[in-house]
Amino acid sequence: MRQTPTRARRAGFTLVELLIVITIISILVALSAAAVVKVVGKGDEVRVRNEISQLNAAVQAFKTDFGVPYLPSRLVIPPGADPTGESQQYVTTLWSRITTNPAALANNAAAYAFWQHTGNSSVTLKGHQTLVFFLGGARDTNGAPMGFSASATNPMDVNPATSSSRKGPYYDFPLDRLSRLNPKQHQFPSFMDVYGTMPYIYFTAKKAGNDYDPTNDVQFGVRPFMTTTSRYANSNGFQIICAGKNGAFGPGGVSWAGAQGGGATAEGADDIANFYPTLLGIGQ
Repeated sequence: MRQTPTRARRAGFTLVELLIVITIISILVALSAAAVVKVVGKGDEVRVRNEISQLNAAVQAFKTDFGVPYLPSRLVIPPGADPTGESQQYVTTLWSRITTNPAALANNAAAYAFWQHTGNSSVTLKGHQTLVFFLGGARDTNGAPMGFSASATNPMDVNPATSSSRKGPYYDFPLDRLSRLNPKQHQFPSFMDVYGTMPYIYFTAKKAGNDYDPTNDVQFGVRPFMTTTSRYANSNGFQIICAGKNGAFGPGGVSWAGAQGGGATAEGADDIANFYPTLLGIGQ
């Protein structure tokens, strides 16, 4: 009987087949990587929005607890050194009996120590610092915010033996994200955003609506954002803004997509704020 000859088995893929497989895998990896990068970027934006929402709630809690209409985005330390009188007026609204300790408000060495300031001259805190100062309160020896003493005359008391009753802190600031951006004001940190390049900045309307103060409160070249040339965004409240992934703020004003007649700048295209549901560079 004649046997049918058997065909030799193929040892593997041809070079052309391997190149095709490698090309397909490369395309899939590239598509997957792009999707992962997009998801990670979106995840950071979600984290920012969550933190802004928590800061939002903390500001409201502070206002309710102290019975004040706003949390300032400018504060002179010590308050008695503020030539406008605004800082002293606000502080005595929070702690009416603090005036029984004149050194707490005057511009002298005792006042600096009272407010946990070791400098030899007064400093003006901007919104990115007042946000931490008022929501965090006095700081322990490690710099951790521990709220304010319930004492009517010494809110900065951190001694447990004399200040067991406290108000706040209203926000749980992670120590590793509290940064002293200005060496001259190193006792008064800012809260860095999730990207780690810029702090959250804060602007507020004061006693009435639509009365932001862009002259005194400019921060990192940013003015409060406006919806028209005569009306501020969130005119009856406050603005909390993140610089986004690119680490650069837009200039504020009407230079963002949500303003009437405004257009986003490249720097502010990915800014995130509490008064707009999407990136400030994207129209609704």
